[in-house]
Amino acid sequence: MAIDTYSKESLVNSTGFTPMDRDILKIVLDGSKQYSLPAAKREIIKFKGGIK
Repeated sequence: MAIDTYSKESLVNSTGFTPMDRDILKIVLDGSKQYSLPAAKREIIKFKGGIK
């Protein structure tokens, strides 16, 4: 089963993230790559220093 992936723009505009998390995604994601939701969430946690 394939995992759905999304562009940086799609994730940044998603209502599935808090406004602060969307701001973090703007900073950490590469616009030329696709990300799964778990990968995007891991990037947010990594940016926050592991604090949820």
